[in-house]
Amino acid sequence: MKHYRQITYFGILILLILVISCKNKSKTVETKKNGITTILNEDYELIKSSDSKVLLIVFPGGGTTSKETKENFKIIDKATEKEISVLLMNFNRHLWIENEDSQQLAKLITKAVEKNNLNTDNVFIGGMSIGGTVALTLSDYLHKTNSTLKPKGVFVVDSPIDLYALYESSQKDILRKDFSEERLAEPKWIINYFEEQFGGKDALLTNIQKVSPLTITTKNIDNIKNLKKEKLRFYTEPDTLWWKENRQTDFESTNAYTLQKTKELLSDQNWIHVELIQTKNKGFQNNGERNPHSWSIVDINDLVNWILE
Repeated sequence: MKHYRQITYFGILILLILVISCKNKSKTVETKKNGITTILNEDYELIKSSDSKVLLIVFPGGGTTSKETKENFKIIDKATEKEISVLLMNFNRHLWIENEDSQQLAKLITKAVEKNNLNTDNVFIGGMSIGGTVALTLSDYLHKTNSTLKPKGVFVVDSPIDLYALYESSQKDILRKDFSEERLAEPKWIINYFEEQFGGKDALLTNIQKVSPLTITTKNIDNIKNLKKEKLRFYTEPDTLWWKENRQTDFESTNAYTLQKTKELLSDQNWIHVELIQTKNKGFQNNGERNPHSWSIVDINDLVNWILE
């Protein structure tokens, strides 16, 4: 079930472009300014506080990199002011990750930590869109393996953390008579791709639960069960009108709906450290364009305080 393909994800709308590329290894660039060290290479950008006490690891939305994360998620100044080092990852091509992916990511981050003498007593991990899906799965793996990187908190920003729900919404979409062929291309691709990766329609529900962080329809949370005692935050902006007008998407097919149902499911199973943060009129792209599927829905000061609690 390997899926090394270029993915750009805008809310429920996913534009998946298949590419074959060979990337040259880029050199590491290191700069220092006002006691802050910035290290940039092809895998990540590290902004290291002079007296780092906390490490925040952030995964980007699909198809974006540390550059876009830094531009849109304006946490760097506040974090370094509070002695939080920030590791902005470039890992951006996966709708889900498997055990092998988690192993490789753990090795990559461990190497960065050791090379740059980062404190791992207080690790937090988060991500935007599919980056949040990666953050959840990786965090569970780090706890399961008792890694020195195991996080004390995880946050996701409008992430599609239930893959089967994404498949079901795509099935509903292809029945829509009001969708253009262009709009239908996305759900058709998802259905075909998921059925190909997960052993066909009949085996899909069984197999998708092996990699999806959770599956609401079966109440399966096995892939995040090791996070029950840790702090979790789900950020979303349930702007039903925007989704209807701009994406022709019903609320039940949005990440906001999935995150609401996830909070209910976890609360029913006595997860007491889970927060659902629903915002209103905060979602804007860096260029000022209205979009609830944006980093801007996160209150930076509040997030930093949550990390430091």
